[in-house]
Amino acid sequence: MPLLTPTGKQYSLHKLVAMSTLMSPTHTAHFRPLIQAGGGDAVSEVPAHHLYLSHGVQEHLLRVYDELRGVEPTLSKAKLATWLATVQEQSVVDLDAEEYKFEQFLEAVYYNRGFEAIKEVKEKDMTKPLSNYYVSSSHNTYLSGNQLMSKSTTDAYKNVLLRGCRCIEIDVHNGEAPDDKSSDSLSPTSSKSPQSPNKAEHKRHISGSTLSSRAAAAFEKADEKFDKAKKKLAEKMGRDSSSNKDERGRNITSSSLEVGNTIARPSSVRSAMSGEPLVLHGWTLTAPIGFRAVCKSIRESAFLTSKLPLIVSLEVHADLDQQEVMVDIMKEEWKGLLVDVPHEGCDPEERLPRLDELMEKILIKVKKAVADKQDPSPPPTTLAPTPSKTDSDSISGSEDERASGKKKVKICENLSNLGIYTHSEHFVSFEVTSATKPSHIYSIGENKIQELHETKKTEMFTHNRNFFMRAYPAGFRIDSSNVDPSEFWRKGVQMVALNWQKLDEGMMLNEGMFAGEHGWVLKPPGYRSETTETIDFQTLDLKITVLAGQHIPIPEDQVEKNFHPYVRCELHVEKEQEEGAEPLASEHRKRKTGYQKGDHPNFGEAGSVLQFPTIKKVVEELSFVR
Repeated sequence: MPLLTPTGKQYSLHKLVAMSTLMSPTHTAHFRPLIQAGGGDAVSEVPAHHLYLSHGVQEHLLRVYDELRGVEPTLSKAKLATWLATVQEQSVVDLDAEEYKFEQFLEAVYYNRGFEAIKEVKEKDMTKPLSNYYVSSSHNTYLSGNQLMSKSTTDAYKNVLLRGCRCIEIDVHNGEAPDDKSSDSLSPTSSKSPQSPNKAEHKRHISGSTLSSRAAAAFEKADEKFDKAKKKLAEKMGRDSSSNKDERGRNITSSSLEVGNTIARPSSVRSAMSGEPLVLHGWTLTAPIGFRAVCKSIRESAFLTSKLPLIVSLEVHADLDQQEVMVDIMKEEWKGLLVDVPHEGCDPEERLPRLDELMEKILIKVKKAVADKQDPSPPPTTLAPTPSKTDSDSISGSEDERASGKKKVKICENLSNLGIYTHSEHFVSFEVTSATKPSHIYSIGENKIQELHETKKTEMFTHNRNFFMRAYPAGFRIDSSNVDPSEFWRKGVQMVALNWQKLDEGMMLNEGMFAGEHGWVLKPPGYRSETTETIDFQTLDLKITVLAGQHIPIPEDQVEKNFHPYVRCELHVEKEQEEGAEPLASEHRKRKTGYQKGDHPNFGEAGSVLQFPTIKKVVEELSFVR
């Protein structure tokens, strides 16, 4: 959650940071246990462990305790309750004893969530249309690493879903035909569709999925070699590889002979054998996985940590026959979850559903099947694509991310019909008819959105108050780096697709934005479709006091006596203020403490103060401290 405060209003952020610490468990702590949590702690629900506070942290908390109790020998229940409610801003205070010694004070603070730096999330208003919310979104979800050579994996979907992602991406390509045995047919393609080239002609060219399919073949070949090595090992041990038994006559499973990490047989191999579609990053060496396996993984994890709707963004590179297979698979695997018909009383031509109308539902984002006719040419004032920026955004491979010169894939009617409340629309301008359809979503590259902000700022912001827009990373981000999503949220963009494979600045901000929100955050006033609302700008005067820390990880190449940690703080607000105000220079958005020694740093009795004074025109919900 963003942690900001209006000027002139007493607020607990600097007190919260100054008086709190995260009590992390350790097996090699230097200090005696003060709190023992039986059965796991209330925050992480990990197995039972001891919670420790360093001497430095204890010293600062003891000063807080002494100040609260005053001249009395112990702290009264009334004073502690008042402090928890007014300073720590705890909505519910649970205290049993009438008087508290220091150790009891620490326990009471801990069990009343007083050591958490994040405020409790308010109950969400779920009565607004879907486009009135920001959505935690993933780009190329299936990849486990970089954009060029990493493996595709179903675990990647499980990972982001359990972390609260509510818009995931699947790039779908043709699977191999079951009767295609030749090594030349590594490209997953089918020739049944009228749009596909004939088989002989196809073999003379490399398709966008050929490299990935060959990567999968390499993984399979490595797997086969490993199987042979295991078999030889078993034979050398004098055991029948088909029915292994140990000295006591017990069966030995194949897993008992494995040493280290094995290369599992890709699910893409099974899918290819059955002719089902594959999931991969076209024109790269990323290894594919089966579309059905992805759908199964999504069903298993989609609603474990969040009951709010999930948007599945389909980037379709498969032919018409394979698209029909995709529809069958989705209806089979997501039965009861998939929105495949409009809700009664919610015509997609008239309005979007409310968030509370789609609990535990999966929405499909896909292009519509359309006739050959296109929208009329935009008026002269419409922004024309800029080759340099458009090209840099177009390398990633999505339908709006591909270079404009590539042939577009036609979408079959049955697949198109699944794009009920979230259908993909190619951006032309904000004046065309399609820009007013409630269910449309514009997917636009990060550079193009910045360009639109410079030339069509009002038009884009007005569009985003009422309709969905999705931002995706530029093509040069082959290392899976990310944008600063807050810059796009402040432009009204609901979905900022990030590479969850990398925990960088962008992902940190995304984690902060959606912490405790289950993947959907209501836009602040002035950003929603209610035309009567105005943006609530405030003036920020932020002061953070850093007192102490504990268990700071020491790099492997250092020892404690040479380890000198410090705290760096960066403010993420609108860089260029409106109405003629001076831009906020980068150096005014960053602060850091002095250096301390060891993994339990203590910044002294007064602490180290990080101050950001008088920053004007700040939208609290869209500004962040990192």
